[in-house]
Amino acid sequence: MIALYHNDMSVCAQKVRMTLAENQLQWEGHHLDLRAGDQQKPEYTKLNPNAVVPTLVDNGAMVIESTVICEYLDDAYPESSLRPKDAAARARMRL
Repeated sequence: MIALYHNDMSVCAQKVRMTLAENQLQWEGHHLDLRAGDQQKPEYTKLNPNAVVPTLVDNGAMVIESTVICEYLDDAYPESSLRPKDAAARARMRL
């Protein structure tokens, strides 16, 4: 099961949620209250030592940084990949 630690107001977390939706992947959300400092709690910094959102956990694999998470999802679930097959098109996508 995919778990996403996120906050509704985080643009980076929104990017990951959009990728999950576009790939039609099921996921479980763990909302962090950033104003209350949830991201600073020891149980979360064990997952993400940078103490920021988002963090994705997929079958024990922990992935941080929104762009890396989006690429991970395309690699881990290639049947629903959003990346183009062509190398030149992938380069344009990365820009």
